[in-house]
Amino acid sequence: MTQRLRGISDEEATGMAREIFDASNQLLGRTANLLRILAHSPHLTKWYLGFVAAVRQPDAGAVSDVRLRNLAVLKTSTVNGCRY
Repeated sequence: MTQRLRGISDEEATGMAREIFDASNQLLGRTANLLRILAHSPHLTKWYLGFVAAVRQPDAGAVSDVRLRNLAVLKTSTVNGCRY
């Protein structure tokens, strides 16, 4: 299966997309592939990044146990047939 939307690379990111990538690197330590694809719609990406940070980062308000969050990620990936 091929991607229909290509992700925006660091070199191509300008304006709000660049700001979002920088914020993602600061909050999460990297820019996920999904954010690179969503960056075609910067307002949606900005909302999504805030949501992910609030759910995953204790400094941004996450109150769930880290092990439980990691288990949820692994289970979701397994159910969806993710290979990596």
